[in-house]
Amino acid sequence: MSKQSYKVCFCFRRRFGLTVSEAPQTIKKLFEQYSENGIMNADHFLSFLVEEQKEDKVTKEDAQTVIENALRELRHLPIFHRKVFNLEAFFKYLFSDSNPPLSTSPGVHHDMTAPLSHYYIYTGHNSYLTGNQLSSDCSDVPIIHALQRGVRVIELDIWPNSTKDNVEVLHGRYYYRFTQRNILRVYPKGTRVDSSNYNPMIGWMHGAQMVAFNMQGYGRSLWLMHGMFKANGGCGYVKKPEFLLKTGPHNEVFDPKAKLPVKTTLKVSIYMGEGWYYDFKHTHFDAYSPPDFYARVGIAGVPADTDMKKTRTLEDNWAPSWNEEFQFPLTVPELALLRIEVHEYDMSEKDDFGGQTCLPVSELKKGIRAVSLSSRKGDQYNSVKLLMRFDFV
Repeated sequence: MSKQSYKVCFCFRRRFGLTVSEAPQTIKKLFEQYSENGIMNADHFLSFLVEEQKEDKVTKEDAQTVIENALRELRHLPIFHRKVFNLEAFFKYLFSDSNPPLSTSPGVHHDMTAPLSHYYIYTGHNSYLTGNQLSSDCSDVPIIHALQRGVRVIELDIWPNSTKDNVEVLHGRYYYRFTQRNILRVYPKGTRVDSSNYNPMIGWMHGAQMVAFNMQGYGRSLWLMHGMFKANGGCGYVKKPEFLLKTGPHNEVFDPKAKLPVKTTLKVSIYMGEGWYYDFKHTHFDAYSPPDFYARVGIAGVPADTDMKKTRTLEDNWAPSWNEEFQFPLTVPELALLRIEVHEYDMSEKDDFGGQTCLPVSELKKGIRAVSLSSRKGDQYNSVKLLMRFDFV
């Protein structure tokens, strides 16, 4: 095991073993179950994909292609036969970008022929501002960034110029039944001069199509916005659930606060994480020792479904292996978003941020998946990932 040193004072250094990512015991057992004599061939791997990953449409040819493509990315591993997995290659595949938590195909898959009022639409607010609402500059850069992220509605304040012969983009100079047929736009209150945002779930569960956000800010509310619009291939339009488009037999409308039966339970296992050692300075989290990571996993949705749970903190470890499981009963899974965060415990100050992501529960792939984490601003890290498992029971 390699060592890592931290300077404590002029004459003293602390040395720690540098943890190398190793397959959790659960992964080792699965490999034993779906392999023979330490080798997982295409037939073995196909059984794993069908039985554990619930990919019932995959063929043996598909399985072989996945193996060969994965091994092409892992040429440095000492694998004698290049058409099968050993344990290390299987583990590296599970923890790779080739095994994401959301499907990358078929892309846009919601019915896109309905009236516009039947969709949530990725919407920006004051899309031209570079910072706060009072003194920041106007620019086309944040508009470009918003459009690249998938925003489909931008807001411009257009005013005549001083000679009245042209226009300039400048900042301003000084639910339910309605949303079944009409388009409703909600936006941040004017007092949010710091370009912060509100909980978008409030608008979505009341059927508002355009929940407008300050895209130049960041924070948990914006993470939910990013998560919602990862659905439907990231096209910026998400079909609203049917219960928000129709009235009931007695002309009643959906009540997000009503006590409803549990439709399904999402079971989330969080095995381990890695990548911080490569994406952060080695003294970023702690000047004198490796980081002490913990994860937070929860649901954003209707009030009855909203919940947040936390793993234990693992000390002095760049590749924490939590191996914990959480269950989330869901009454309205159609609106649920899975929130995932990692923080580093700090005894004397505010805990350090270690990454986040938000995923639409309706589009989660079952089985063991590699979940990439992003920065506070929503930019995906190069290496930081969590190995997780998702099941519905």
